[in-house]
Amino acid sequence: MPRSSVDYATDQITVYRYCPYNCAYCYVWRNKLFTSRVVRGRYDPVEEARKYLRKNGRTIVVSFVSDPYPPEEAVRGLTRRVLELLCRTGNRVMVLTKNPLIPLSRDLDLFINGYDAWLGTTVITLNNSVAAVLEPNAPNPWLRLEALKIAKEYRVGTWLSIEPIIPTIPDLLDIIKYSKDFIDYYVLGAFNYPKHLGFNLSREELRRYYQYEIPKAIEILESYGKKYFIKKELKRYLEA
Repeated sequence: MPRSSVDYATDQITVYRYCPYNCAYCYVWRNKLFTSRVVRGRYDPVEEARKYLRKNGRTIVVSFVSDPYPPEEAVRGLTRRVLELLCRTGNRVMVLTKNPLIPLSRDLDLFINGYDAWLGTTVITLNNSVAAVLEPNAPNPWLRLEALKIAKEYRVGTWLSIEPIIPTIPDLLDIIKYSKDFIDYYVLGAFNYPKHLGFNLSREELRRYYQYEIPKAIEILESYGKKYFIKKELKRYLEA
């Protein structure tokens, strides 16, 4: 079974070997080496999911390096088949998608009836104009948040990945404040490889911003009684 390189989970299943959203900050699909590693993966995601029928106590992300709900999911239903198996196990399943409207409309039954299934999305800005540049093929962030708000009305576990946190987009605190009533769990992550991705940000600029802004975010999260996770790359900046 594929162990996770994501430090808030023990395992991950990559369903599709491409991602349609073309995000400007994504180091996986804008780096030939990372892209090649993902594309070369040969395991059958449904068979991988089946193995977890004999496991419990794991936390499985579906999926981190590519979105589990590309357009072809409407025809293939591959992610649904994976979730049908995983949601029957004694494992936590954390779905991460830039388009939570799709699982909300097609797979809500799995999240409601599953053992411990969570629906999550990534939001790094509340500004639709900025999002249109950085995430050109993804639904706007307000639609993503609205989908999770609806999921919470059905008592589905919800989570939000605010990653990467980019100093030139100072929306972190506003995202937390806006979403606090319908998000159960937050993941905060640093901006990795900014210069390779064409962003003129030095490590020192990142360090200064994170050491100033992240403690405020943590204070707000704790004041709301929210569970959160600071990824290791971000922690390193805070400890520098």
